[in-house]
Amino acid sequence: MGGGLESRIRVERDGRVLRIVLVRPERGNAIDAQFVDELRAAASQLNGNVGCIAIVAEGKTFCVGGDVRVFAEAAEPGTSVHTWATGFHQAVLALTASAAPIVVGVQGWAAGGGLSLALLADVLVLGRSARVRTAYTAIGLTPDGGMSWTLPRAVGANRARDLILTNRAVSAAEAEAMGLATRVVDDQELRATVDRLAAELADGATDALGAARNLVHGGWSRTFAEQLDEEAKAIAASADGVQGREGVRAFVERRAPRYHG
Repeated sequence: MGGGLESRIRVERDGRVLRIVLVRPERGNAIDAQFVDELRAAASQLNGNVGCIAIVAEGKTFCVGGDVRVFAEAAEPGTSVHTWATGFHQAVLALTASAAPIVVGVQGWAAGGGLSLALLADVLVLGRSARVRTAYTAIGLTPDGGMSWTLPRAVGANRARDLILTNRAVSAAEAEAMGLATRVVDDQELRATVDRLAAELADGATDALGAARNLVHGGWSRTFAEQLDEEAKAIAASADGVQGREGVRAFVERRAPRYHG
């Protein structure tokens, strides 16, 4: 798919924040092979010095999903789409494997693979006029990018099936009400809100944040008793770690914790 020389993604470092910016607004930041390659390259920059991942986009729309025109031009669409999806999934796994929390800001549309990318967020912020749509079944395709896993966990299995099968558009207000989005802000405040949240999380106890997220994800496949055991192990490890010790010490000393440097 695709292959122009124009960049699809720009990576910025702002302190401990790694900002991934979608930069092809004239095409709705559509996903093609070059987009996937650049997303994997961005994910490869994650290291212990990254405290938060922020994903934002230039232009009127966050991401319209896969570049359907490229799908239509493929001589063997099954082979080419599988290759694209596999690469996309490698990037998704690399992003979510990091202990760093993910904050995503959506303006305009997040559809198809664009919605899958947004659903990776630990904190998903929508501009008030934003809309989301699963999109896949409208062109006879099935979800990728983890949507069939992330969407049911955000809104419940019944509602996820509804959204995927009917492909209806969801407003920012409804997305927040159903739990798909975590926050809705005025459009003009979107980028500033994402930047502020990312900076706050990046300064936090990254080890505890990552472990807490893993507890939430893992809890879906454990019994309550098993989850309690995992919580006991995690809080003990946190308490024994450098950041946990600093957080407790700072609380006792009535000062702000210094988790990083």
